[in-house]
Amino acid sequence: MPKQLFFIVLLACSGLSLIANAQPVVYKDVSSLITGTWSAPNNASESARLEEVNVDNPFEGNWHYRLTYHFQQWWAGIGLNMDNWGASPARDFSGYTHLRLAYRGLSPGQQLVIQLRQGNQYGNQIVLGEYADDYRVVEVSMLALTANGQVQDNAISEILLSIFSSTQQGSGSVFFDAIELVNLSNTAPASPVTLARAAALGIGVNISGWLEAFWLMPFNAYPEVNRYNRSKIQALRDAGFTTFRLPVVFERLGSTTPPYSIDTNHITFSLIDSMIAWAVEMDFRLIIDNHHGYTLTDANYAVELPRLKAVWAQLAKRYGHLDPARYFFEIYNEPDYNISNDRWRTIAQEVLQIIRQHEAVTHSVLIGANFWNSGASLLAFTPLNDPDVIYTFHYYDPYLFTHQGLSWTSPPYFPARIFPLLGETEEINLLFAALKKWSQTWQVPVNMGEFGVSVAADADSRCRWIQAVTNAAQIHEFSYFYWDAAYSTDSFGFFAADSISEASCIPCFKTAILLYKMSSFVGPSSSGASPPSLVVLPNPVSEWLCVQFDKFSHAAFWIFDAQGRTRAQLELNQGTGQIEIPVHNWPPGKYWLYARTTEGHTLYRPIIVGR
Repeated sequence: MPKQLFFIVLLACSGLSLIANAQPVVYKDVSSLITGTWSAPNNASESARLEEVNVDNPFEGNWHYRLTYHFQQWWAGIGLNMDNWGASPARDFSGYTHLRLAYRGLSPGQQLVIQLRQGNQYGNQIVLGEYADDYRVVEVSMLALTANGQVQDNAISEILLSIFSSTQQGSGSVFFDAIELVNLSNTAPASPVTLARAAALGIGVNISGWLEAFWLMPFNAYPEVNRYNRSKIQALRDAGFTTFRLPVVFERLGSTTPPYSIDTNHITFSLIDSMIAWAVEMDFRLIIDNHHGYTLTDANYAVELPRLKAVWAQLAKRYGHLDPARYFFEIYNEPDYNISNDRWRTIAQEVLQIIRQHEAVTHSVLIGANFWNSGASLLAFTPLNDPDVIYTFHYYDPYLFTHQGLSWTSPPYFPARIFPLLGETEEINLLFAALKKWSQTWQVPVNMGEFGVSVAADADSRCRWIQAVTNAAQIHEFSYFYWDAAYSTDSFGFFAADSISEASCIPCFKTAILLYKMSSFVGPSSSGASPPSLVVLPNPVSEWLCVQFDKFSHAAFWIFDAQGRTRAQLELNQGTGQIEIPVHNWPPGKYWLYARTTEGHTLYRPIIVGR
């Protein structure tokens, strides 16, 4: 089930092999880019003092920074300036995947947070960690630090380090050392076969509220056998969904003590077998998803990891012979904020190795990041050393909008609000563009495994949100799976009644998600008319783009850039012709031409603008 997603993410890795690049040092004993520092608070009643010292056991060399602080308003912080307070050029951090530093100290209940600054612009705040007795090495994704688009990695003027407290008053000390830029190398780009499998996932739906509904177990009502059946699955397939994500509470169907044996005689496994058979019969792809597993934390992960590995050893033996072009695995849904990305990466790598040991053929496995598979956390996640992983994220932002009026939130029944408020569409596009850059940087595929909006939201806002999110997914070429298509009063459903048919589908959802024979490139209309023709020439283009079209009675055209921003928009009422669009002032890069006709056709054409 979806949870609240935050834009604060954590990565604290150690023991990774690195590729050294030229002049990567920001601060070490023999080299420093720091031209000045400040600390806060510094008034009479509370204070913070930052000094470079050669005592108290530096992490490396003879010197390190020590911050001693006392605050009464939740916070203390420092700044490490690198451009002589604007008098010198900002520093170029581009070409590196991560910023690494070592720290130790803090007091219990406090968190250390990092942020980059570029003049008066600030990047994202990234949580580095909590109290550490000994020096801890932390590696922070540059993409996560800069994903809000306000700072650029090639012009960084300052590094901000802050201590946030769970209590209003606090004190303590913290040390910083060995700040440098690194490229992580113990990762693997995706194999060609997994890239092809990921591209084929297309438009998906979660079969929700069924085999993951562990809350029914105390009432002996799990599972609701007839919640989904052949006819409902066929109706969803007829709608155009090409992939079905099947959440299952596997960890709760076995023993709680070693060897953690799963009860494969449970009726749940018969229902899974039905989905496996229907996948062939109805020609769809199936993701077998371990959902609502036992909570993993930084404190308990070493104890819980054997359970998760034992569960997946059994699942890999049972399902590891299935056709890997049709069937996929997902090891754990939505690790939350209690587990850091580095701990979660360790867990995921070990579970993946267990799957590889026991499956008969190599399957592509879906894995997300912490903070409930948030996209922001994925930006801070370092891919695994396995070429057959598809990385997934979930999207429900703005959370107070998408979850309004639902009974199961905390607190329940968020009040009504509209979408978008100022800047919210831009935030979607910025995040998706950053995720696309992350995908390209690491050469791995990305999928949006869940997204959805409450039925309690007003109809116009729901339509605007679903269009904004699917536009971003389609432009950046992510497969996407909606959560909870079937309607209920406490859900995300978009069929207007408790039936799944074209007639009962909310029109704007049908159009946005590309259902009922509308494809991401071109498909026949619901009226059965032959598809229109759409050609863009030349491509790549540098000066004028010529768009040639045929068989349009009326069409709306948009051209989006890689960040999802509209560069051109027009409507046409003529059936055949061509239009010319000047692009000589557009930045080089990838763009998308998007056309929608009154007959129900949706067409996309990629455009490359070059010089």
